[in-house]
Amino acid sequence: TFQMNDKDINQNLLKRATKRLLLKSVTKFYAALKRIFPTSIVGKILFQDTWLSGVQWDEILPPNIAKQWNKWISELSSLNDISIPRRIGLSPSSDYSLHIFCDSSERAFGAVLYIRIQEGKTTKVQLLCSRNRLSPLKRITLPRLELMACLIGARLLNYICYNTSLDRNAATLWTDSTVALSWIRGEPNRWKTFVCNRTTEILHYTTPSQWRHCPGSQNPADHISRGISPTELSSLDIWWDDPDWLSQHPDNWPTESDSLKEIPQCKDEARKTKVQPLCTATFQPVINASYFSSYTRLLRVTAWILRFLNNCKSKHRLFQELTSDEIEKAKDYWILVVQRQCFSVEIKALEKSMPLPAKSKIARFNPFLQENHLRLGDRFQFAQVTSEEKHPLLLDGSHHFVQLLIRHTHVRLNHLGVRIVLSELRSNYWILRGREAIKRVIHGCLPCRLSKAPRGTQIEAPLPADRVTPCIPFSTTGIDFSGPLYVRNSKSLDTAYIALFTCSTTRALHIELVSDLTTDKFLMALQRFVGRRGLPHTIYTDNATTFHAANRELISLWNSLASTKVQQFYAINGIKWKFIVPRATWWGGWWERLIGLTKQCLRKSLGRALLDEEGLQTALIGIEAALNSRPLVYEQENDSDEILTPAHFLTGKKLTLVPIRNKRSRISQGITGFSRTY
Repeated sequence: TFQMNDKDINQNLLKRATKRLLLKSVTKFYAALKRIFPTSIVGKILFQDTWLSGVQWDEILPPNIAKQWNKWISELSSLNDISIPRRIGLSPSSDYSLHIFCDSSERAFGAVLYIRIQEGKTTKVQLLCSRNRLSPLKRITLPRLELMACLIGARLLNYICYNTSLDRNAATLWTDSTVALSWIRGEPNRWKTFVCNRTTEILHYTTPSQWRHCPGSQNPADHISRGISPTELSSLDIWWDDPDWLSQHPDNWPTESDSLKEIPQCKDEARKTKVQPLCTATFQPVINASYFSSYTRLLRVTAWILRFLNNCKSKHRLFQELTSDEIEKAKDYWILVVQRQCFSVEIKALEKSMPLPAKSKIARFNPFLQENHLRLGDRFQFAQVTSEEKHPLLLDGSHHFVQLLIRHTHVRLNHLGVRIVLSELRSNYWILRGREAIKRVIHGCLPCRLSKAPRGTQIEAPLPADRVTPCIPFSTTGIDFSGPLYVRNSKSLDTAYIALFTCSTTRALHIELVSDLTTDKFLMALQRFVGRRGLPHTIYTDNATTFHAANRELISLWNSLASTKVQQFYAINGIKWKFIVPRATWWGGWWERLIGLTKQCLRKSLGRALLDEEGLQTALIGIEAALNSRPLVYEQENDSDEILTPAHFLTGKKLTLVPIRNKRSRISQGITGFSRTY
């Protein structure tokens, strides 16, 4: 036999009553004790109440829930006297039948299974197992909950028969819900999706003839859906034994009355038959608009046709070129055609002063007829705008004429976007799904598609030899200017420029501040660079006028040197000046990128601050040190070696590192690590 041991649960009375403790106590019921579910469901309902109250996991329970919780825990000791037999006592010669009772309440639903064993004249009924579920937090009607209880009963029967040798055909399922019983006995496809899916699964495990009705007062599953206190469970005979009539002859079992065969509530879940109205439009235009791709051509052809019809009816015939009035009449004609073809039902209803259909797509616009045209009703009757803006014409965006009108407006506005085209059309027309229709027209516009088409990409050429050949830093240098920058003086503001020198191989940079872009200032900046970084053998620049002049000045400087020894030195170490190809700025991308980084650092570090010349030079030198300490390769997460930077080629270490005391010099460490890694 199984017995209940409440030792661990009773200890919870000494602890703070929280939501976490409540869940821990409820889940301690052993699975084999599913026969005491009428008591355990009380704890589950209390746990659901904590969710409805918004109680947190470690928060003290509200007084009303805590009171019920303490009462339920203190009464669990009465379950110790209950012994649950493990053996069913079914022999091969025994005649048995299974009985499943299903019931539901607003808080829970479930099913309980009994086995009825008959040996000779002796009939024995024994509780086998039960199963229950809490009702969803989303409110569901009671008949639907009763149907879910029937589904739990069918699944319980399938589970028992699958794991034992019991025959499911020897089962009878009982419910006190006449509505759920009618759903099960009916055709599943008659009902709505919720009822149809559950009745289909029920009929997969059982047959309609196995389902019977029993009074609610004689249904033992009523206790598993509402819950009872532990003190009442031990003396609840209808739960442990069975209903009194179940051990009697089947003739004494409950029978159904004729009033239960047709239940009016069943019709609430019946599928509604869809009625598809058939509307035919008899209004035919004089010409098919789908044959035209031009809005202007369609209006002109229509105007010629209308003139021909007018000449046939009138003695005064017209032969000159079309006038603006005739074009306007042709446009009004096509607006009338669109409205008659797309809103024929609404126009007929308005002509008869009848309300529009409930499913009309323009009913929410409060339309009205004015001179046989359908216009938008609005709340701007007293606005100081034109009547066309107050009550624009209603059009359907799916009609071909409306699409031609949108394309004509789009081209007239020089192929502008959706918002401007829609704003232009809204002054006279209200197009249903107008934004979608305009997007569809613009998507098919050939000039717009050509302007937005992706450009072809050119395969990049190999890097020049000066970019990939190992050499001393700044042996091959690129030079560019940036600015102007404003420098604060005592009485006025002056301008200054940045002369940026960058190495093509090590990607190191050197920044000089010059007061203007004259040749003399640039030559002095170049001399300062050579004095600190060494003499380069090749210099790359763009085709600016400053650099052309500087090149001529440098040649003159070399020619003016009188010393033969100095001339020999410059002949061996002379500077070779190279200009990039005209109108090919991407050739100088390796210094333009550093110009962008320098500007970004200045913008973020200085903002709107105005510095003097010394402060600006200090800021530029700090930016130079930071950019020379940037990594040249991708830094791996697990890489313990020091990452390579341009500063390693200049000083053997990062320029931004903080020195560490009482350890080997960072310079020696950097040089050793650099030589070991690279």
